[in-house]
Amino acid sequence: MGILTSKAPIRSAGFYLIGLGGLLGLLTAGCTSSYHTRRSIQELNQTFVVNKNQSLFYSDQLKHKQSKQLTRPVTAALYLQQDTLFVELVKAALPANDGRPETIDISDSTIVFFVNPRIGRTPVNKKSDWFRYHFTSFDTDLVTIPFKYRLSQQGNPPELITSANAAVYLGFRYDQGFQRSVFYHHQQRSDIRSFSIGGGGLLGITAATVRPFSTGNQLQDEYEGACLSYGVAAIFGYRAVSLGLAFGYDHLMDKNRKVWIYQDTPWLGITIGLNLN
Repeated sequence: MGILTSKAPIRSAGFYLIGLGGLLGLLTAGCTSSYHTRRSIQELNQTFVVNKNQSLFYSDQLKHKQSKQLTRPVTAALYLQQDTLFVELVKAALPANDGRPETIDISDSTIVFFVNPRIGRTPVNKKSDWFRYHFTSFDTDLVTIPFKYRLSQQGNPPELITSANAAVYLGFRYDQGFQRSVFYHHQQRSDIRSFSIGGGGLLGITAATVRPFSTGNQLQDEYEGACLSYGVAAIFGYRAVSLGLAFGYDHLMDKNRKVWIYQDTPWLGITIGLNLN
């Protein structure tokens, strides 16, 4: 009886551990599934302006796929789910009812449209047309200027510098997005790309070598001074990375700024940035 009594708690503990492991497995699987679904939706979970002269699809009451044409750019919420891009049009942005069933107007505001419908028999290798959308926004980038070209000053030749620097770029940005469905080996996936252009101002800190050459021989020592950099830039972006051209000035922040020949004089530079928003 003593042996039987000692095994009962062990058996109960084993069942408890198995049940707990199964419950954790279900919770983990559920969280993983929810996470992947949420990530796929959030890729395009935003309001955009959909370009005109594009076809949007919907299912009628008989579940047949129908299409309508956009005659002008419209504002819409786009979200991606299971590799299908859905389009919910903003009613205030739709044109008045034109009485044409083949075009999209305010009477279609309750319809949830989608892009590039699934094909009945998925082909081995095919790509749909690009679906185009865009938006403008206020842009914040963290940038560095790896190359600065200082113009000739006081008879000295131009100078190319590569000193360490960092700046914040603030401006306006226009993003153009593209989405298409890719069918390969009887599978479907969504291909999303975006490009952007923008312009704005930048402000940062840069190191500058202060030496006899840059002070008209009024300073015999050489050291690295701290400068406040400011200027304007035009950028081209792909996803979160940007590349641009800058025009700016450096302001030396110590007592030798009066003899530094590059004080508040123009330079040209190439910027590399990371989009923060």
